[in-house]
Amino acid sequence: MSDGFRIGIDVGGTFTDVVVARGSRTVNGKADTTAFDLRVGVSNAIEAAAGQFDLTGSELLGSADSMVYSTTVGTNALIEHKGPVLGLITTHGFEDALVIGRGRNWADGLAVEQRYDRGRARRPEPLISRDLVVGVHERIGNKGEELVPLRDEEALRKIQYLVDRGVRGIVVVLLYSYVNPAHERRIRDLIREQYPEVYLGHMPVFLSSELSPQMGEYRRTATCILDAYLRLETEEHLVALNEDLRDSGYLEPLLIAKCTGGASSLSRTRPIQLFGSGPVSGIIGATSISRDYKLPNVFLTDMGGTSFDLGLVVEGHERIYEYDPVIDRWRVQVPLVAHWSIGAGGGSIASVQDGILKVGPQSAHSLPGPACYARGGEEPTVTDADVVLGYIDPDYFLGGRIPLDKSRAESAIATKIAQPLGVTPYEAAWSIKRLVDGMMGQEIYRIAAQMSGLDPRDFVAFAYGGAGPVHAAGYADAADVSKVATFEFGSVGGAYGTLSLDIVQVYERTHSDLLYSRGNYNDAAIEPMNQAMAALLKEAERDMDEEGFDLSQIRFEFEILQRFGQQRHVLPIPWPSRSFSDVSQIEEVVSAFVKAYGDAYGKGAVFLDAGVEVLGLRLSAIGEVPPLPLDSPGTGEGLSAESMASRLAYWGFEHGEIDTPVYRRDQLSQKVKIAGPALVESVDTVTVVPPGWSFQLDGRRVGWLERGETI
Repeated sequence: MSDGFRIGIDVGGTFTDVVVARGSRTVNGKADTTAFDLRVGVSNAIEAAAGQFDLTGSELLGSADSMVYSTTVGTNALIEHKGPVLGLITTHGFEDALVIGRGRNWADGLAVEQRYDRGRARRPEPLISRDLVVGVHERIGNKGEELVPLRDEEALRKIQYLVDRGVRGIVVVLLYSYVNPAHERRIRDLIREQYPEVYLGHMPVFLSSELSPQMGEYRRTATCILDAYLRLETEEHLVALNEDLRDSGYLEPLLIAKCTGGASSLSRTRPIQLFGSGPVSGIIGATSISRDYKLPNVFLTDMGGTSFDLGLVVEGHERIYEYDPVIDRWRVQVPLVAHWSIGAGGGSIASVQDGILKVGPQSAHSLPGPACYARGGEEPTVTDADVVLGYIDPDYFLGGRIPLDKSRAESAIATKIAQPLGVTPYEAAWSIKRLVDGMMGQEIYRIAAQMSGLDPRDFVAFAYGGAGPVHAAGYADAADVSKVATFEFGSVGGAYGTLSLDIVQVYERTHSDLLYSRGNYNDAAIEPMNQAMAALLKEAERDMDEEGFDLSQIRFEFEILQRFGQQRHVLPIPWPSRSFSDVSQIEEVVSAFVKAYGDAYGKGAVFLDAGVEVLGLRLSAIGEVPPLPLDSPGTGEGLSAESMASRLAYWGFEHGEIDTPVYRRDQLSQKVKIAGPALVESVDTVTVVPPGWSFQLDGRRVGWLERGETI
């Protein structure tokens, strides 16, 4: 790779972040997210980063070798139900599959407290109304045989019915099409014959056999509908952005960060893969750092303006895929890197409801923003509490680019929190901080127990996001985590992580067979499994070749999805080869599954008498990119360890208000260990060091928060 610029972009709900790397130098740019047109915020952030190289945005783009982009546009479209009107064609008799859903469909995507309130819980409203769902008389059997032929005249009538009702795209999900897609493809041919692309009213068609060739009618249908639903708005935005970049001089492919833990070109990215791409990028970037520091278990925490995102690195593995992922309120068939999000960010709104303090999930976003932004926001937020507590300097927020109005923060908290609760503004602000810290700490503890089976005390936390270092000690303490790493690039961790993303395409296919039963390993499973693996490999090689890669430089990684007979829990078992040669290798992969199952659920949960089944195959095609350097410019050697100033800050009911030393992070030597209470300021965040905690920079300018034995 030449010595050009590498650009990473992460569009969040409040800020748009840009990281630009060249050689050993890395700079950040940050701008408000412009919800009316995300491209404006992207352009502003690029200009801010380019200025640090004494370049204009166009000059930077003209010299860039690569750009990786992650965005929330797909998430927002789904939340606001802004997608196009779609029609659904399915097998006759299955028209209500989406409405009926699954047994626990009512709970999918709901917060824990909402699941407890079952009386008010409702199933999600289908994205395609029932009157736009039609069935055709046809049937493919589970072995791919044609049981009932598809009649063209009936299919044409159903297509015309949908078109007459104004649909802008048609989703086709037929029974067992993942085994034999002939009927789905015939319906597509009929639609294209009637509505070719040369007409203004041509009809996009989305086939489940191409989008999600896996068993499970409800999840397969939901996956295809979500992908089609998001395509129009996502595609328009990304194509327009790509055109803007080319007009500004950027001539390389625009790479898109994906929830699968990699990036790919625009032409190889599905809209549904944009969900959670920012948090997933942060997880991948954190993994690279954890390996440098030989830290096997890491919490990646990212507290931004709108949400608190959490990811896991367990035993050095970042691509921990969710087996049965939920997007919004829908269970889908997407290999989604596990991450979790709650409405707890700097912009989260605090309120008093029935005499009880609440924080979030509603957010003030960047416009109007917290009360202290003085942009019209009147509701008290977490950021307002941090300003009132003295942790954030109103004159140095984002290096002084956005001056804050402390009096507005005090007024909002006093009138809407302190007075209803009968406490002082300081106590109200402290209660807001403690509550949001406890919410985040509880989420960390819950995820550690459920997903890793490990003690949270065995983890180190990485604090990303502009608000992360402000609250890191608080939520780490609540989760019983005693060590936290903070970074120069921490407030733009998602954008930084995009530049650590390899080019990755992930392929999944249902393949059901018995591998072990009653002491016997099934050698008859070898040939069908090899054929399925070869088909996946052929598809992956085609895509990576079209991406411009030399296939000899691509790493292909297979996983065999296995479970005990008729059980729900499926585990992916890595398989180093591209095929199976004999029954001894069947025994090998089954043994690996048994060990992994015992490690995950306890050895007492292993039940070989039930047999072992293969349920599916997953292939990851990986083109590696060079990692970003962690070192930041300057070492701070020989700089003064004395604080640059001090200001009053409130440290809770026990300690009260203390005149607290304030340090500039870029002026600290790594030899200095600072005992709390203290505030360590950067341009885009401040690391809050409470009493009982300490802060120290290491040789790479990573700042380590550590809790003492007693608080």
